[in-house]
Amino acid sequence: MKWLFKFDKDKWQKRQRQMQKNLRSMESIRKIKRELILFFKRNHEFFHVERCIEDAAGDPIAIQKMFDSIPVMVRDMMSGNESFQLAATARVSFLLSTENPPIDVVIQSGVVPHFVRFLIEQYGFQHKLYSVRALYAIGKGSLEQAVVVIKHGAIPMFIRLLCCSEECYQLKELVAAALGSLASQSPDFRDYVLQFGTLTPLLSLLDNHLEPPMLHEKIALLRACSNTLAIFCQGNPAPSFNQIRSALPILRRLIHLNPPVGVIGDVFEDACLCLSYLSNGSAEQIQALIDADVCARLVMLLGFSDGKIVEHVLRTVGNIFKGVDSQIQKIMDAHIIPSLLYLSQSDNYDVEVRWDAACALSNAARRGSNEQIRFLVNQGCIGPLCDHILCPDRKTSILCLKGLKSVLKASEIMHSTRNLYTLIITDFDGFGKVEKLQSDPDIGEMAMKLLMKYGV
Repeated sequence: MKWLFKFDKDKWQKRQRQMQKNLRSMESIRKIKRELILFFKRNHEFFHVERCIEDAAGDPIAIQKMFDSIPVMVRDMMSGNESFQLAATARVSFLLSTENPPIDVVIQSGVVPHFVRFLIEQYGFQHKLYSVRALYAIGKGSLEQAVVVIKHGAIPMFIRLLCCSEECYQLKELVAAALGSLASQSPDFRDYVLQFGTLTPLLSLLDNHLEPPMLHEKIALLRACSNTLAIFCQGNPAPSFNQIRSALPILRRLIHLNPPVGVIGDVFEDACLCLSYLSNGSAEQIQALIDADVCARLVMLLGFSDGKIVEHVLRTVGNIFKGVDSQIQKIMDAHIIPSLLYLSQSDNYDVEVRWDAACALSNAARRGSNEQIRFLVNQGCIGPLCDHILCPDRKTSILCLKGLKSVLKASEIMHSTRNLYTLIITDFDGFGKVEKLQSDPDIGEMAMKLLMKYGV
């Protein structure tokens, strides 16, 4: 049987090659199509990233879906496409702001150095803003997590942004808060942040925005700066006074803000808190406060209705009373004793205010000269000291007992024949209250000795 056609091997092979070429071409087209779809999808996500984040907020399923896509975000952040980088950075910073932020997952992904890299000049405002938000969130985590932010050089970049001449207030507000967050981790962190010269641009921002209309327009920036300044001033051990004494002129201006309500009140309170920390130290520190001319204003602030502000001011005054005679006299000359007497017995504030006022009077009695003690007694300070001897706050109780002891000792020197102040103490049942402290394990011995020497 003869074949009807002849098999042409060359044509068949050529046809096979053409088919394979077409298949490869189709596969290439499909690949390009997939990439284009992904490209447009990602660009859609980029252009609508804030809308996507808003939609995801409060939606656990959307947040979980975003969490599952962290590896994709990491690849985008490490790519050379700035649009993808920005969208990914925005999403990661959002995840870090959720209730249980995946800080460790983000750190382990290796993107923290990229957050820091995005703070350099070539990147735009949004890049920087989302990156600072992410670093701020990580810095608010555990001490070990905050170390990662510092290790990758974020602090110098933060300071550069604070010093930037551009009026990017929202970014500077966030940077100030991020620096405060890192400094609040520990005294060592605080000192490390300060050693970069952070205080200078922070004070400059406060100084440049304390006059209307900037005061009201940029109040959120002022609040972030004042809160960070308060963090810089606190801690145990305290920061070196020489590192932060330059803040005193600004603090003096801040405690004159008016009216101290709302966010301005928060800035005002931060300033009063700073003074309470800065005054808690050596005679040199106390003198620096006096030289800053704050005493008269402190007396006025004791008349404020805000209990927190009054509490901070009372602690500042109590610290000044721990100074030398001339410093004690300076605050006395500002007519502060009547205010302290009133506050030590006032029901208009929390009980802590009464205790702090009594402690301030006790410090004045314990550290003042005999003549200053005579003045205190003539003003009526023995009554509050007796009133608070049995208060539940141990520190106040001990200080009031020590204050009475100093008053009696001064009277012994000034009135050699008869201790006149014992009669006043008796009128306030002071010795009767001291008797009840004899069984106290901490101050019982002191109470017993005082009764044995001065009791009637």
